[in-house]
Amino acid sequence: MKKLISLICFGLFAVVATAQVDDLNTASALVKQQAPQDWSQLQAALTAVVSKKTGLSEAILSAQNTVDTDFKSVILRHYYEQLPFDADFKGLWFHLVVDDERLNQLLIAKDIPLWPSNRPSVFVWLVEEQPDGTLSHAESDSLSHYWLAKWLDNKGISNQFYDPLEADLLQFGPNDVSYLKPELISRVFNDYQPDYVLLVKVRDQGNGFSYRFGLSGNPDVEPIIENRQFVALSSGLKYLAAAIQEKLSSGQQIAAGEFGDFSLVVTINDINSAAGMLRLWNYLQAHPLISQIQASEYRQHSLRLQIQARVSIEALLRVFDKDKVLEYQPLGFNNQTVFKLLP
Repeated sequence: MKKLISLICFGLFAVVATAQVDDLNTASALVKQQAPQDWSQLQAALTAVVSKKTGLSEAILSAQNTVDTDFKSVILRHYYEQLPFDADFKGLWFHLVVDDERLNQLLIAKDIPLWPSNRPSVFVWLVEEQPDGTLSHAESDSLSHYWLAKWLDNKGISNQFYDPLEADLLQFGPNDVSYLKPELISRVFNDYQPDYVLLVKVRDQGNGFSYRFGLSGNPDVEPIIENRQFVALSSGLKYLAAAIQEKLSSGQQIAAGEFGDFSLVVTINDINSAAGMLRLWNYLQAHPLISQIQASEYRQHSLRLQIQARVSIEALLRVFDKDKVLEYQPLGFNNQTVFKLLP
């Protein structure tokens, strides 16, 4: 371990953090036809991109007329995607790919908060109820699965859908999902270790649809439950995805004024193994709000770092607290910030 720590820490080299791989620079809107020169289509797709970047709903952005013609400058390219032949919307996906850095600068200039890209992961288990009352897992080629997966991706929500062919959860069935069975939620947390568990039942009522979902961030706490009726799957499941986006992003956005170039001196304690050191180093290197890190000293399980951050220390503390990797230690030092590495 000492050799590893010497290699990492006493080489005194600076590391430029690699940008976290994400797709927050692309989003899409449903449109009736191929007409990208139409500002209403461009605005709809740009609003989807801004919503994905900020965690603010498209409804809020549209009501406040946030996305104006200034945002045209961030567009790099666009393309169209066909919908399934049996989709309940007759049109196309209109995708925009934007310049990530330019969009960030524009959002900050317009005093629009950003939702950092290190977002919580969501495990999704979706079931369907037919008009005759039969209940089954939603197959990957079903429209319910298609629309929910598409909208969650479009909202910037990292998701994994349960595969009913996986053997580890075969003791649970669609009824357990429908009734938000606590044992099922606990088992998912234990086996898959997501940040959130989302259980959804979509019901075909014959003349429309409804959903019931439960969102849990802790197996020991009652899930957040919502019900809604709607006519079309496409719009109804978009509303569901927007509700999840609102709950996950609430309190996690960073205000425009908190962005900048900040030099921090940080001490991290309780690094008790080589595995812990590597976990810490990988976390800091990949962190989207850290541009550069340099180790200056290691002794007695304590690492001293110089960090170049893209946000203020107050914003960074909020993000660290959410990530549950480092715990802030308010020891009252004026010239440095102290954390301990969590197990």
